[in-house]
Amino acid sequence: MKKHRLHARNAAAFMQALLLAAIVLLTACSGGGGNTASTTAAAGDTVTEEVVTGETTLPSNLPPSDFDGFELTFLRSEKHFTEKGIYSEELTGDPVPDAIYERNLKIETDYNCKITVLETQTRYPADDVAKYVLAGDDTVDVNLCGGTFTARRIGDYLALNQLTYFDFSKPWWNERFNNGISLGGNVYFTVGDHMILAKQNLYFIIFNKDIATDYGMDPEGFYQHVYDDEWTLDRLSSYARTVKDDLNGDGVYDVNDLWGLLGENYCTWTLALGSGFRCAEKDGDDLPYITFDSEKNVQVIDKVFALTADRDTTYFAQRFKGTSNVWSEYSRMRSAPQWLFIITGLGNSMREAEFDYGLVPTPKFTETQEYYYHDASLGNNPVMSIPVSASSPDTVSFIIEAMAYESHYMVMPVFYDNYLHTKLARDEESVEMLRMIHGSLFYDIGSLFDWGSMRMIVENLPDKAENTFASTYAASAGKIQADLEVTLKMIADK
Repeated sequence: MKKHRLHARNAAAFMQALLLAAIVLLTACSGGGGNTASTTAAAGDTVTEEVVTGETTLPSNLPPSDFDGFELTFLRSEKHFTEKGIYSEELTGDPVPDAIYERNLKIETDYNCKITVLETQTRYPADDVAKYVLAGDDTVDVNLCGGTFTARRIGDYLALNQLTYFDFSKPWWNERFNNGISLGGNVYFTVGDHMILAKQNLYFIIFNKDIATDYGMDPEGFYQHVYDDEWTLDRLSSYARTVKDDLNGDGVYDVNDLWGLLGENYCTWTLALGSGFRCAEKDGDDLPYITFDSEKNVQVIDKVFALTADRDTTYFAQRFKGTSNVWSEYSRMRSAPQWLFIITGLGNSMREAEFDYGLVPTPKFTETQEYYYHDASLGNNPVMSIPVSASSPDTVSFIIEAMAYESHYMVMPVFYDNYLHTKLARDEESVEMLRMIHGSLFYDIGSLFDWGSMRMIVENLPDKAENTFASTYAASAGKIQADLEVTLKMIADK
């Protein structure tokens, strides 16, 4: 059993390190104009430093510490949605893994600790953690598992915001994401800058610049719509509906032709979430209640369905005909000049594209909507949690806070630079769009827990000739509410 605990050095040493950190110049941009950051030492003394976030590094608020060789162990799946942002075994010449290696080496040297990884063949490591927790075994300090499967075992995890060293107000975390998935004022799992898979798995809009130009559109104008807060679902729909062509002239529109919008059924949920659809909201006690059939949601679904079920404009993989392998054909079409827009992630297949393309966020519902919203695979994309069986939770919180902090400055600039240099992103504007998209990661709590498989009601809508949203929900409402009650009882019993 691991029993090492945090040992803070004297306050004077901490103050000196803090003041030095405040003046370290750094090449990466971490925000807009100047602001005043308030930092709190372990002893409770508050120091105010002027920092310009676009030019200097923010202080981490972590005191100099010696963990006497404490070994921090992550558990992750070896083959299924493996989170690689937390560990790299050696220097290889690959920029992002090397930055991760150097980050870990710095933390291990600065704090006399060791960062290790335990891999499991299990698709969802939360199943393994449940056994460790039941046995009181402190082998695992941090679990990396898909959000929905972590949420279903929420009783196995500590409230992260109750631990000493996490500072979720800082830019190396995502405060809106945490606020969205908190329960009863507590955050039981999260995603930080030390994790890269969520950024790689987000769905958004990629547009073909050549097709746009051929149809009389200004490709650069798509970026301007985003900058002017004019990138809306209506605008996306109007552009998409202008593009269609029977490329092979056989009179049948299929995988051989040109479409306004390409995607898969999950993209229906992507568009709905981006437009502010919420399966559930939270009350004054930060506890969820179902809002699935709210007036706003009905308005969103009407517009999303009108686009995704439009057989003249939208072609989803589930509707493919004339192919023996739908997903292989879909992968081919991703990198082929057969669409104006595609809703997808920026995967390696885009390297094969021989046309020019750009990236924009999933659109807002209206120009007055305050934020963009994007999510990764709710079931498969790993989130980070700390089991109740961890031997020294505050020590764990310190090291993870340090990893997220150092990643913000050591890993993230390399991560975005690598996107551009590997030709996954073709222009500087796309890299800026990626930063915006990644910063808007948001999980709707109802879809995350997926009470009564409610998200699938939205996903499956475009399979039908008419909008069956209201009737399908009415048939499932009882099961949805019952599943919600189970979650609320779990939280009440913690």
